[in-house]
Amino acid sequence: MSKDIWKDPRVVQALKSRPAYDIAVVDCPQCHQWGYYNQGSHFTCLHCDVSFYVCSEDEEAPDDGHPWLRLEGFITLADTLEEFGGP
Repeated sequence: MSKDIWKDPRVVQALKSRPAYDIAVVDCPQCHQWGYYNQGSHFTCLHCDVSFYVCSEDEEAPDDGHPWLRLEGFITLADTLEEFGGP
């Protein structure tokens, strides 16, 4: 699997119906690779296959041992072009 977020099959599929500035990506806390985030309650990394519960800024983290992450805003796929040297 390529580490290039632009080649992620979920990103390729999303680009068919939405522009890059409307697609969120997350830096995986486990493997530190970029992954597609569909802005739901969970983020699953395509690279390491770990699923994280996503907490909003004012939401308490779960205490059930499940991995979680907190988003204080998000990065779009378009942002990766300028800030992270996209494709």
